[in-house]
Amino acid sequence: MHYHSHPNRNERKPGLFWTAKRPGFAPLHFFGALHFGTEAMYPLPEILIDAYCKADAIAFETNLAELATPSFNAMMSHMGRQPEGTTLEQCLQPDTWGKLVAVANTLGYSSDSVNDMKSWYAASVLTSAALRKAGLNSYLGIDGFVFQQAHADAKKIICLETPRQQLELLAEINTATDEAFMQHTIEELNDMVKFSHQMLDLWLAGDAKGLAKLVADGFKDNNKLRKRMLEDRNQHWFDELHHANESGLSVLAVVGTGHLVGDNSLLNLFNDNRYQITNPH
Repeated sequence: MHYHSHPNRNERKPGLFWTAKRPGFAPLHFFGALHFGTEAMYPLPEILIDAYCKADAIAFETNLAELATPSFNAMMSHMGRQPEGTTLEQCLQPDTWGKLVAVANTLGYSSDSVNDMKSWYAASVLTSAALRKAGLNSYLGIDGFVFQQAHADAKKIICLETPRQQLELLAEINTATDEAFMQHTIEELNDMVKFSHQMLDLWLAGDAKGLAKLVADGFKDNNKLRKRMLEDRNQHWFDELHHANESGLSVLAVVGTGHLVGDNSLLNLFNDNRYQITNPH
């Protein structure tokens, strides 16, 4: 597994790589991914490549190949549209709507196109556009790259969620909180260049504590959303990965870094269940 970029670049620090081990069972390895990336993130660290080669199975958040299909995009668009006779503008204060339109325009989206979207769908579409504008691309995301490689190598792939489950999770964002949710989204969109480069710098440095703070700040004043997007999913993923470990598989899990750092992380769940967690950094 490799990526032809900057062949003379120094070896990447393995700061976001962990191993969970318990006596008598194969190891579980974890690598914190970013879903969007740049060429500066490659080549991947040798410790990740070694774990990939030795693993019986590679685990991902979901079936990333399905996310690129027309049927998934159609399902997302359908679920993300406002009901007949309702607009996003009607769900927001005039000032918030005006700010949203302004930032959407800078990203190539008209007020009409955004007005037809539910808040979670608008946030998803505009965040992706803002990341691309900031120089990060989904095709350079770590999980996407490793997923393609695993598929090409005919590795056993474990998907911890279905794409539909991920969409339903987003769709559960309560419309009663649209105002606060969109205010926070607008702040993030206006600050995306600074945020994305800060995130990338922390990732390249393998700074788990710095990334944990960044994630915590992102969910500031929204504990319910944090619980739904991180903690509840971590519990489900623990169950899936623990079951794979019980069956004798050596697994490498490549999931979003936010799930592996900070309080109530996936790693903490393994630690609480008598796995020994090690980090070579």
